[in-house]
Amino acid sequence: MSERYPSIKALMQIKDVTRADAKQIRAVMACPTLGVGPTRMQQIDSILRTCGVERIERGHGRKSPAIVYCNAGDTYAVTVLRVRTPDGWRFRVGCWGDIVERGNYE
Repeated sequence: MSERYPSIKALMQIKDVTRADAKQIRAVMACPTLGVGPTRMQQIDSILRTCGVERIERGHGRKSPAIVYCNAGDTYAVTVLRVRTPDGWRFRVGCWGDIVERGNYE
């Protein structure tokens, strides 16, 4: 099964993201990782001009996945996330605060 990525329109929901930025982010998401150099999330962080890539470890239960996100400086700022699902890691657009609120994290 091929991975689905957020749409250009969804990526443009992120503050200050232009259509060109969104297309560039989609290209990074679709590029296979080679294991050398910056990760895809680090490349996306550079395009978004955010404050680095952060990780939240998995909590307890199904509604508490591990999350890697581009730090936009606000818990509820819309940004690019990679969320661990039962099927593997998925790119999403959203805010990590909403996920943590619904989950069981300590």
